[in-house]
Amino acid sequence: MDAWIWGAVVLAIVLVIAGGIAWWLARGCVLTKVGATGAIVGGVVSLIALVVLLDPNAGLSAAAIITVGSGAWLLGWALAGGIRGQRMLRAEERAAADATAVAASASVVRGHAHSH
Repeated sequence: MDAWIWGAVVLAIVLVIAGGIAWWLARGCVLTKVGATGAIVGGVVSLIALVVLLDPNAGLSAAAIITVGSGAWLLGWALAGGIRGQRMLRAEERAAADATAVAASASVVRGHAHSH
């Protein structure tokens, strides 16, 4: 039983670290920060469940549910943040391409106006 408890402790700590890394990599993305916050809180709550609950089986069950739920929370919000970031990047690229095309066509129009 001790190996199971130590395994749960390690997984909870890994979840807290993963949340911290996601927070650090978020670079202002609110969606990813929400996921990171949930992972950190879930990891800490999982550790508390392992320590506070008197029955080791109940502690392991609670820790497993909380850890899996927090990991899924982090994954979902991080994916949403990544998808949003990709969409924003594509929109910026399109806007830059459109601005370049407008500038090029404006210079062509000016060039024809000066030749007459």
